[in-house]
Amino acid sequence: MKKNVLFALSLLIASSSLTAQTSEKPRLHHDTTSAAREESAPLFKNKPDILENIHMNFLLRSSLEIPDGEAQSRLKMNEARFEVLGTIVPDLDFRVRWRINQSHNPKSQDNSPGSLDIASVNYKFGKDKKWSVNAGKQGAYVGSWEFENNPTFEYQYSEFINYQTNIFLMAVKLGYQVNNNHSFHLQLHNTYNETFYTTYVNAGYDFTGQNPAKTPLGVYVSWLGKMFDQKYHTFWSYNVSQFASGKTNHSFALGNKLVLDRFKAYLDLQYSGLGMDYVNIGSPAINAYRRNIDPGATRIFADNINYKSAILRMDYEFVPRWFVTAKGYYEAASQTGSNNVGNNFRENIGFLAGLEFQPISSQQMKMFAYYYNNTVNYNNVVAAANAQQKLNLFSVGVLYFVNAF
Repeated sequence: MKKNVLFALSLLIASSSLTAQTSEKPRLHHDTTSAAREESAPLFKNKPDILENIHMNFLLRSSLEIPDGEAQSRLKMNEARFEVLGTIVPDLDFRVRWRINQSHNPKSQDNSPGSLDIASVNYKFGKDKKWSVNAGKQGAYVGSWEFENNPTFEYQYSEFINYQTNIFLMAVKLGYQVNNNHSFHLQLHNTYNETFYTTYVNAGYDFTGQNPAKTPLGVYVSWLGKMFDQKYHTFWSYNVSQFASGKTNHSFALGNKLVLDRFKAYLDLQYSGLGMDYVNIGSPAINAYRRNIDPGATRIFADNINYKSAILRMDYEFVPRWFVTAKGYYEAASQTGSNNVGNNFRENIGFLAGLEFQPISSQQMKMFAYYYNNTVNYNNVVAAANAQQKLNLFSVGVLYFVNAF
């Protein structure tokens, strides 16, 4: 692996030295998160009138991935998303975003394909237009800067975002902008994009008397804030939802972000308690433990599973157009109640360190190289039935957030 890594690094450094200098052009930048959007001058000065308030973005990232061990190296398309957004009439916005490299099959609960991230309209109303309502497929208003960060630039995700949270969902969100620094939001949403029975079938588990909730919905209550001369940003949320009958889920998420001239960092903290582990992160380990004792034991979704996460990322521009990035996370699953397997029976630990080069200062294009390590440990009684999982990966590639117009 060492020779492959050295070769890939040499490609990154050589490409930076061959980059030609270009004149800077003003550009339009849309932060493709659900919580914020920043705009500057448009790319084209003479767009047709119909396109003045419509914008199109492409989110692209591809890389050569070199894993350790027996796994094969590969060229991979990491991100390929297409987005159209804009304002047709005053106070009425729309946004549509597709994930091109994702399944287009509709989900059983919301009839929306997994490839469709966002398809919503947003209307501002009331005195001073401080109120807003957003309806359609949209991002969950969970307090996570990891999720709010543009997906083009987020190389590896925690399980909190990848599996635990229903990130893109059908919802109606009511917002109130208190002032330029603070806003509050109430989002009514589907708990999960698949129905109760489809979730069982997809997992291959046996039905054990659980029943679907009559109203499998949830509510996020969120606060977005900016303090200390807008250097410290908060995104905090509480969520209550149901998926299985008689089992209520509760979660808290505290997203914290520091924004300085050449340094940015976020720290996301979250805790959630699921009456039934329909996200199926901890259940496989418990099922393996149960079958280790009794080979005929049925495979089920575990009850009373708690998840907690801490995710930290830091980015520093140490010289113009050169960046170092680092990310680490710790996640743990516990089971409470009778017949439980204990606290932190499953731990997911990840670390990423990388180097980025921006060849053209006026474009959101970067060449990157990073090392990623991920380890899943099993503790307590489940340890004997579940082997440790490890991944070491080196990746080098190119990303580009393209504002087409």
